[in-house]
Parts: sequence; structure tokens; C-alpha cells
Amino acid sequence: MTGNSEPSIVLSLEQLALALGEASAVPRGDLIRALERTAERLRMGTTRQEQPTDLVSQAEAARSVGVTRQSVNQWVRKGIISSYRTTDGNGRRAPLVSLAEISIAANRWRAEPVASGFRPQLSSFLELLAESPDLAPTTETISAAIDEGPGPQHEEDAAHVLREFLIAASGTEGRQQEFTQTGVQMLGGLRPAVTIDADHGFGRLLDDMELLIRSSDGSTGFDTASAAVLGLLGAATVGARTEGEESRYGDHIARCAEEVWGEDWVRRLFDAAFHADELNPPAVTRYTAPLVYLGCNRFMRQAQADGVSITYAASPGAILPQSYHGGPVLSELLAGHRHAVPPWQFEKGSEAVRTALHRSTKSPFRIFNFEYGLFDDSIHGVRRYCFSMARAQQELRSFAEQLPRTERTAYFELAVETLARVLEKPYVEVAAVEPPNRFDWWKDHLIRCSPRETLIGLRGERARKIAHGLLVRATFLPQVLDSGDGDLELRERLRVYVKNLNFDLTDERYRDDLARGTTRLIKSALEDLSRDAALARAETEVIAMTARTSP
Repeated sequence: MTGNSEPSIVLSLEQLALALGEASAVPRGDLIRALERTAERLRMGTTRQEQPTDLVSQAEAARSVGVTRQSVNQWVRKGIISSYRTTDGNGRRAPLVSLAEISIAANRWRAEPVASGFRPQLSSFLELLAESPDLAPTTETISAAIDEGPGPQHEEDAAHVLREFLIAASGTEGRQQEFTQTGVQMLGGLRPAVTIDADHGFGRLLDDMELLIRSSDGSTGFDTASAAVLGLLGAATVGARTEGEESRYGDHIARCAEEVWGEDWVRRLFDAAFHADELNPPAVTRYTAPLVYLGCNRFMRQAQADGVSITYAASPGAILPQSYHGGPVLSELLAGHRHAVPPWQFEKGSEAVRTALHRSTKSPFRIFNFEYGLFDDSIHGVRRYCFSMARAQQELRSFAEQLPRTERTAYFELAVETLARVLEKPYVEVAAVEPPNRFDWWKDHLIRCSPRETLIGLRGERARKIAHGLLVRATFLPQVLDSGDGDLELRERLRVYVKNLNFDLTDERYRDDLARGTTRLIKSALEDLSRDAALARAETEVIAMTARTSP
């Protein structure tokens, strides 16, 4: 290379970067970050290979994931997973493995199959429900939806809806939107697969709890049979605790479920929702806020086949008691008369329910997100839970200020207890995005991600009137690209931004944020904390947060 050619190469690279940014082919923030990382690597040298942050011994990995040590050893020898050399405390070079990679390998061929007894048991349950005339039409449509699925037309329409989301989201920083006007119309135009009359009887109960999706043609219901089963579960739990004549439907559903599945009927209904999706995997499912919380268990069961999931929470229930427990349960806890009952159960007709049902920040369904979802011990895999520290500090302070002084001490003690409960889970990794402006647009919207599915949380007022979240199956993303076949420029834009719905990119960003210090690791997935250690670490975090937010 001659000295004369060097300036032209530098200029060409500079022009390429400017062209990418000005054409919005790559978000400017991501482009700047990539250039900064490239420059740093050139200064430091490019031979260094980054190691995973969750390295453990093979024996420890086997214990944590629940497989034999021989299996781990065979995976390493066959090259299925990588091993990493490092020096232990005795000076020996001990080969280590990544806990996440072991979890993925352990679950790769262990995806939960559709249980042979699932359909007969669900049929028996639906038959019992049908003894109530108001529930009979619902049971028929659920059965039909399980057999037929959403249908090809729904998939085609869903591809166009997601295309409009990506087109709007591909704006430059500060100009990113969730949907174009056309996209909002398409989103509302999707017809539910399970239609339910919201003006009478059982439909009114579901509508009062904001479980039903409303389409622009006036129809209401659920996009999939799985979502409908989750709706039944919501009615049988929270719905049965509300005041009003319609709560009798919730009681009836709970009795029927208990007759079929016994005391474990709540978890078995979650299993039914999971298996219903496995029979006819939906491309895109619209969720209301309560369905987002109820659907966490089904999502985690789907994610366990790959072993790792990532959750981004702007408002972290892992720390904030009001976001973890929901309004009604929190009221009982602060009042000191909470008894040993199922996590979702609260005093029937509680005054707190009236204000909580229509406010997602205090929704009584929130408990399902944690107790029955992210922190369910029966579901295998590593959960990476990442939240905005600035948002957590703000909400912790504002909520405490609204409480009577007599309840503030109890509230902060409960915050410590809530976080400690999370830190005790050996499979949960908790991290916080520290800088206030680094919880970026995509983190705020991709609220749950796994190699198989991504849950997009909708924040915009127009879109949120229709749905709070869109669950997107990864295998559906190529069809979204195909929806832009008629326009090569559009297809290229979709190709760039569809990656933002891909788990691999989310995982790479997560690791990159840890390496750069943007995200701070509070507890790694390879730590197994005792109760006392979890309480001590939780107390340290909550004290630090309250100190930062003190006037």
C-alpha cells in the first residue's frame, strides 16, 4: 500500500459511514457505537478473543443445569460447545464452559412435547365449562381454534402489520415510531380467532378485566386458542375475586379446572396454553396488558428449549413491590393482614381492585409475570433480567412519597424482600442499565426475547388502544421480509431492521453493554446466593437507590 492511497481509503470509509447514517440504513446510535468499538479494537489489537462472562467449571455447570458431568464432557469433546482456558487458584489451567451454552445444549433436544393427555383433559375441561350456557359458545370457538389455528390469511395480514412496525421503527434517533398510520389501521383490522361477545355475561367479565382484544370491525376476543385459555385462567383467578354478578363465571371456571386437574389446576392451565400453541404455532399474537403478564409462563416454557431468555423491563417488578405484586396484594401486604394464600389471591371485592384493574402499573395480574413465569422453578433455562436503574429510582421514590409515613418503612422493607426473592433464584441473572439515556428505544420495546420468540411491548397511545404487546415467532420473520418483495429498497430496509427482533442481536447487545460498563451486573446466573446473602445484596441496592433519589 502506498502513502498516496491511504488518504483515499480513509476518505472512502468516512463517506461510507456518513452514507449509512444519512440513509438511515443503520440507526445512528448503533453506527456510532460500532465505529467506536472498531477504533478501540484497532488500538488494542484484534487478536484478543472476548470470553463469555458466565464461565464455570464443567462440574458446576452440570449441577446448575441438571445434567450429568459426562454429558458436559462429551459436548466439549465433540465440539458441540466451546471450552475456555483459564488459570484456577492453584495455578492449574482448568478448561471452563459457559453456563448459557451448557443450558442451550441441554435443552436443544429436550423441547417439551405435546403431552398425550393434553387434548382429552382440555376437552373434559371445556365440556364442563359448557354446562353454563353463557360459556358454551366460547368453549366451541376455542376447540375450533385449537384444531384449525389462525389460518393463512391471518399470517399474511400479520406480516404486513409487522412490516409497518419495522418501517416506522427504522427512523433516525428521536424519530422512531411504533407504527405508521396505516400500520395502526392494520393492527386494529386483524380479526380475533376466538370471538367473544363483550356485551353480555362472561364476555363482560373478560372485558372489565381488559383481557379481550378489540378489532376495528367491532369484534372482540383472542387471537389464538392459547390466549383464550390464558383468558379463562385470568377469569378463574383474578376474575373470581372481583365484585359483581359476573364473578360467578370465574368461580365456575375454577371449579371445573379443579375437577379435571386437582389442586394444581393453575399450572395445568398454563400447560394447556403452551400445548395449544405447539399444535398450531401462531405467527403474531396481540396481547392486552393482563395477557402479557399471564403469557409469561407460556413464553418461558417455549424459551426453555433453547435455554436462555432476555427480559428488558423499564419498570422493574424485580425491585418495585407495586410492579411485582400488583395493587390489591400490595395493599394487603402494607396493611399487615396478608395470609398464606396463592400469590394471585386477595380479599374478594377488595377496594384496591377497582382502581387497579384498568392501570397496568398496578394490575393484579402482575404477580403471574413473576411467581408463575420468570421465576417458575419447574421451567429450565437462564433468565437474564435487565432494567433501567433511573426508572427504578424514580418510581421507587414517587410511590413511597404517596404513602403515609407509617407505611414507608414497611414499603422499603418489602422492596428489599422482593429483590432478595429474585436474587435467590440460581438461574436468574439481574443487571441494571445505569446511564439514564442508555435504556434505548429497542430495549424499551423488546421486553422479552428468546431464540424462538420476541415480545414487543407497544408504548404509543394509538397502538396501545388495540394491544399492549405483540408476540412474534422467530420462524415468521422471513415471511415479513417476503412482504417487501415488490420493492427492493423496502426489502433491504426490512432486512436491516428485522434483525432487531432477533435474539442473537439482542444477546450481543446485552453482552456488549456489560463489557462497556453501560450495564452493571447485580447478580450473575452462575451465582447461587443463600437467603442471607440475597437479603444483604438486595438491601445494599435499595439503600443505594433511595440515597440517590433523596431530595
